[in-house]
Amino acid sequence: MTGSVPDEALAAIRRGASGDVEVLVVGTGEIADVEGSVDLLFIGPAAPFSVAAELFARWPGRVAPGGLLFVYGAFAAPPLTAALLRAIGSSRAWRYYGRDGALAEYVRADLTHGERVLDAIAQLAQLAYFMRRMARRRLRRRLA
Repeated sequence: MTGSVPDEALAAIRRGASGDVEVLVVGTGEIADVEGSVDLLFIGPAAPFSVAAELFARWPGRVAPGGLLFVYGAFAAPPLTAALLRAIGSSRAWRYYGRDGALAEYVRADLTHGERVLDAIAQLAQLAYFMRRMARRRLRRRLA
C-alpha cells in the first residue's frame, strides 16, 4: 500500500487478508526496498501530480497478472485522476472493474483492442461523477 492510507481502509484490508498474506504500508522513499511481484496494490491519495505519476510508473508493473489495483481518490482528486488516466487508464495491461465512491478497482489483464475501447468508455463515464464532485467542492468553498 502506498500513499496516505486511511486507518479504516487499512483495518478492513488486514481483516480480509488470510494469515499468509503480508500487508505492507510503504512511503514513497521506501518503495525501492520491496522486492518481487504483488497480488494486490492499494494506492492512496497522492497530493501532487508528480508523486502520483511516480507511483503509477513504478508500482503497477509489479502487480501479477490477474492481480488487483485499488486507487483511493480516483475520480475525486484531480492530480491523482490525471496521473491514473494517463498511466493506467490508457494502458492495455489494465481493465477498469468499477468504482465505489472514490475507490476505483482495476484488474491486471491483457486487453484486446475492442476491450480497450469499452474500457475507455467505462472510465470516461466516470468523469461525470468527477465533475459533479469538483463543482460541489467549489460551491462549498464559496459558501464557507
